[in-house]
Amino acid sequence: MDIFLKSISIIGLAFLGGYLLLLGAIWAGQEAIIFQREELPLDYQFSFSGAFREVQLPAADGTGLHGLHFMARQPARGAVLYFHGNRGSLSRWGAEHTVFTSRGYDVLMPDYRGYGKSGGRPSEWALYQDAAEWLSWLKGRYPADSITIYGRSLGTGPASWLAAQDRCRSLILETPFDEMPHVFESQVFLPLPKGVFRHRFPNAEWLPTARCPVYIIAGSRDKLTPLYLARRLQPLLRAPSDFFLIEGGGHRNLPQFAEYQLVLDALF
Repeated sequence: MDIFLKSISIIGLAFLGGYLLLLGAIWAGQEAIIFQREELPLDYQFSFSGAFREVQLPAADGTGLHGLHFMARQPARGAVLYFHGNRGSLSRWGAEHTVFTSRGYDVLMPDYRGYGKSGGRPSEWALYQDAAEWLSWLKGRYPADSITIYGRSLGTGPASWLAAQDRCRSLILETPFDEMPHVFESQVFLPLPKGVFRHRFPNAEWLPTARCPVYIIAGSRDKLTPLYLARRLQPLLRAPSDFFLIEGGGHRNLPQFAEYQLVLDALF
């Protein structure tokens, strides 16, 4: 019995030690995990189909922000403010404009701080404040009721916050989560204390006060932000039918599904 209890104690201490190491790694490395940014030289030349121009925008604290403004071929029916995922830069994400410009909507797609040609370092609060600057820029050129805010993955964070602060046509969230700590928990299969996170992106707190209709698009086989995290947001929508499930869809491939295209046809 003594040997058994000793073994249990050793296993328990080993588990506790490993858990504490995990928490330390998350505390120290969460910026690198959340913000997997690609920096681009200022003279980098973008190459995409369709007409677009680069936009330089000074943030409230003077940091230089950069984005791309894509134009639809026909007279624009409105505009989309698109907040992309956590990895890469506009060199990768810019091609996503076609699902909107093909439907007659111009697209403003910013790079977060520290991404692409944008200066500074990313943080949750900085992304929120910069999102407000980008919406203000867009509202100077399009009526508020013609602007759709679109957030994908990490981008659902600033998109949800922004929709709770200002009016627009609608908010669309692709592959969202209720809050960032739960994304980490889904990957390590362990509960994690909220205090270890400096960046929470609590979408579930912002959606109840969104000042526009909200729609969610999620994939049934999303392994990065699992479906159950998106489902937690469904009760916050105006109607259950505003949640669109793409059967078989993962985290990165929803536009490849005909069902996704039909959803956008309905929403735009």
